[in-house]
Amino acid sequence: MRETFRKFKSYLRVTGADSISRRYFVMNSFDGAMTMLGVIVGAWASGSVNPRVIIGIGLGASLAMGFSGFSGAYMTERAERKRRLNRLKRAMLTDLGKTMHGKAAHFASVWTALVDGISPFMAAVISMLPFFLAAANLILASTAAIVSVILIMGMIFSLGVFLGRISKESMLLSGARTLAAGILTAVITALVARI
Repeated sequence: MRETFRKFKSYLRVTGADSISRRYFVMNSFDGAMTMLGVIVGAWASGSVNPRVIIGIGLGASLAMGFSGFSGAYMTERAERKRRLNRLKRAMLTDLGKTMHGKAAHFASVWTALVDGISPFMAAVISMLPFFLAAANLILASTAAIVSVILIMGMIFSLGVFLGRISKESMLLSGARTLAAGILTAVITALVARI
């Protein structure tokens, strides 16, 4: 198990997929959280916060984002990595499919696709947790909406803090920037949903 983990780690390093998957994780987690923010605030502003409807819409949207992210990232990464491998193959005049570079290219395509697909789904499901409690009549739908929005804002802020850490900038300022984007989205969604 340890040897497999070490091999996968070297594949990520060789292909540069570690930084690509980090970007995919942040971008798509942000997408999942913001999508659910739009669904919840839109439902609240239009006066119809039904937990089962929110869960249905949220699961449908998050599954669509997940499958779209996985398939789109896999096809894109596979094409890019195949192109690089073919260029290297022509330069070295040998087949690289069974070499470390060939295996690493395949692994990187699958890994980045998994990160791309799972991250928006997970962010959306975390956002919906209070609505599962409301659907089971453990809390009120209005309470679920408030708690969910707080969870989403916390996720969005945390993603910003993570970006600040990566870029070696102020983590607090970076978190505040992403949080501002979330607040602006909520306000615009609420205004549009009331029209």
